[in-house]
Amino acid sequence: MENVDLLSVDFIEMIKDLDTLSEQDMVKIEINEGLEEALRELDALHDQFSKEDSASLLDLCKTTVIETITGQFGLAGMFIETKDGGNVTTEHNFENGITATEQDRQKYDTYKANNDGSRPWPDVRKSAGYDDPLSAKRKEAFQREDRIIDAYTRKPLPKDGRAHLDHIVSLKEIERGASNHLFKTPEERAKMAIDDKNLAWTEGSANQSKGDKPMKEWLNTPDKQGGTKGEQFGIDREKALKRDAEARHFIKKEITVAAVKKYSAELAVTGLKDAANIAAYSALGAVLRELTHAVFEEIRTTFRERDNETLKEIFIRFKERIEAVIKDIKAKWKDLLSGSLEAGITSFLSNIVVFIINLFATTLKKIADMIRAGFVSLWQAVKMLVNPPEGMDREEAHYQALKILTAGLIGAASLGLSAALEKLLQSIPGLQPLMMFPIPAIGGETRTVSDALAVTLSALAGGLLTTIVLYFMDKCRNNGKKDKLQIQLVAQSGVVVQYKIAQTWCVLDDAYHFLGEKVIEGAIAIKMTKEVIERSSQEADKSVKDFCSDSEKFRQMLKSLY
Repeated sequence: MENVDLLSVDFIEMIKDLDTLSEQDMVKIEINEGLEEALRELDALHDQFSKEDSASLLDLCKTTVIETITGQFGLAGMFIETKDGGNVTTEHNFENGITATEQDRQKYDTYKANNDGSRPWPDVRKSAGYDDPLSAKRKEAFQREDRIIDAYTRKPLPKDGRAHLDHIVSLKEIERGASNHLFKTPEERAKMAIDDKNLAWTEGSANQSKGDKPMKEWLNTPDKQGGTKGEQFGIDREKALKRDAEARHFIKKEITVAAVKKYSAELAVTGLKDAANIAAYSALGAVLRELTHAVFEEIRTTFRERDNETLKEIFIRFKERIEAVIKDIKAKWKDLLSGSLEAGITSFLSNIVVFIINLFATTLKKIADMIRAGFVSLWQAVKMLVNPPEGMDREEAHYQALKILTAGLIGAASLGLSAALEKLLQSIPGLQPLMMFPIPAIGGETRTVSDALAVTLSALAGGLLTTIVLYFMDKCRNNGKKDKLQIQLVAQSGVVVQYKIAQTWCVLDDAYHFLGEKVIEGAIAIKMTKEVIERSSQEADKSVKDFCSDSEKFRQMLKSLY
């Protein structure tokens, strides 16, 4: 065995060769793994592309119509008492004579009578008790104060009839304010009017001259001498306007506090009442949907097996199906309770939304119903966007939210149709007594047969239209998804081709290196063979020469012998 000199071995070149070999192997592994992954994705795209529509239009119509009639766009409205202007009287509605309660109606009647001349002003002033505490305040002030100072001129006043207590914001101005009547009782208005913050000592003639005018208007009123009333009575304009601003701020604060108390209390009462009613209906509606679906399925089965079943067998089958539905409902009571609570919360919030709108504009009864139902759809759409179901990607969540909003808009529009349908039903000759027949309603509002039928028919129309629109939305989306899938298929096919080309290149590269190695080995073998031949030729030449030399020597030797 030939001895190897380890010191002469080039280990650096050997390491480089090993690194190169390792990199090539890693590239091959990556190409093979990439090709497998690309083929799996290609198969997955083929599976998606081959899927068919999961439901027919007829099945969707049946499901959607039942859910619409039993949902917020259908009979749910029968459980909530809705009025023109909402369930809480706002200042805007009060000014227009629209009230939510009988108590607020009485307030409006008083407000109107006090300002349209139906009641003489002295009677209004006397019945409200505006002047009753003034004499006591005068007497107390005369006993407590050494002297009385005019609040507008800062001059002393005599303790007699010439010293008047002026209502800075006049009594008539207080009575003319709709918000003052809505949020304050007559006793509370009188107490507010004679509060020390709204009273100022002034000279009697100045008080009589001011009358019911606002301070700024009275100060600028021309007098007979060509000046103003403020100049005539020597009023310190800055002090007078400051007292007027303070008094108005006090009254505005009093009314604001009273408004917040009234609004919050009534919103809580009406909102909780509606929430309880709609929560109860939500559970009932879920039960109705399950039972209705079961009944439809059994009716379909009955028609399909009409020649193979007896009446008793049909009855037993119906009974077993209903018992199974009831058992399933009992098993899902937690989900029903959760759904009912959510429905109650959305009803409470929608009551607040209707109230906010009525702060600026009056909503008719049907408009309020549409706003409530539309708010429910908006809530569900936002919930879908914020917290989509597990496994649903963001794009699908956006699409489902859009479908919810679309269904909400169509459902809300169908609610507006119910009013026209109700009038149409009531106008049918001979059916008026039946259509006007009252039916029980949880909301407290009187309901009629025509009302219930109109709500059901409008919900039916809305459900059908919703189904058709959503069905074609899905069809268009599916077509778009198929186009997108086709593009993805083409692109993924290109990825597979690229990996195949890379794999082929690796094979060719291996073959090239193999062929190169064999060529080198052949060249080496030829070289070695050539060297062997040359050595053999040299040895042969040498042998011939030696043979010739020996022959010559042998011949010479023979020649010498003879």
